[in-house]
Amino acid sequence: MPEKNDSPGYLTCGPFSGVLEEVPCPICDLPPEPRLVFRMSNGVGIWICPGCGIMYASPRFTEESLLRIYEEDAFIDPCFYDHWSYEKWKNENINKSYVSQVLKLRLVRRFLRQNDRILDVGCGSGLFCVEALKQGLNVEGIDPSKMLIELGRKTFKLALHLGELKDFNPGYRYKGIVIWAVLEHVYDLIGMVQECNRLLEKGGYLFIDVPNHEGLSNRFKTFLYRIRVKKSEFKHFGFPWHVYSFNRKSLCSLIDKSGFEPVVFEFWSHLMKEGADGPFARLAIKLTQRFEFSDYVTLVARKKANC
Repeated sequence: MPEKNDSPGYLTCGPFSGVLEEVPCPICDLPPEPRLVFRMSNGVGIWICPGCGIMYASPRFTEESLLRIYEEDAFIDPCFYDHWSYEKWKNENINKSYVSQVLKLRLVRRFLRQNDRILDVGCGSGLFCVEALKQGLNVEGIDPSKMLIELGRKTFKLALHLGELKDFNPGYRYKGIVIWAVLEHVYDLIGMVQECNRLLEKGGYLFIDVPNHEGLSNRFKTFLYRIRVKKSEFKHFGFPWHVYSFNRKSLCSLIDKSGFEPVVFEFWSHLMKEGADGPFARLAIKLTQRFEFSDYVTLVARKKANC
């Protein structure tokens, strides 16, 4: 843990502490003047770039401070890993995480074959890898968090890679790379997606799942914060571990600059990720998908032929 620091560039946010830095739009080369959406009491601003449409936090933690979050016990629920078993996870559906992994694998299987190499970037403790291996897929995981990787190795008996993607050189390339709920966390957004491009075969696929700030629920919460009805400091954004939120436009800008072309956009609500059933849930899922009002946007992109 870092020592307590009362300087203006240092922030304690709940159980997490770190050094702050001002940042511009992470996608645009010459970003236009951003629009302030909300200013927290701690001075952190939530901005939208009119150029690409991304929502981002500034100031935010430095790279070192961001990475430190994922070594803190407060970041995870340790009860999830106590006496874990695959059957318990599948049948009791703890935190609905099993349903979410199955949903992601269905999407992957639409584009990849059984023996294709897959890399899970930002795999955390490796839950996607657990289910992918159960289904016979050739999957590996990588994450910079020593704490999460050790949990995955110990609890799930997975052979996961510890480290950052920019330093990862396996000696071969992948047909598919998944980055589920990762891009909203990373320090260097363009750099991360370009590294995925480097590690993919020609014509390989990138699978992305991120928060959608144009989702109906997120828009409503943002409105309540802006008129000061809600008082919990823009909690739905997820600062300090979330530093971005996306929409279709910002994802298209990001992948185009990183050597990809979009193949499929899907809009997944939390009801869909949790496997909610019944007529109301099915109607809500259908409507939020149709009008792109879901809480999450999912993208399948293909590596461009000239990259």
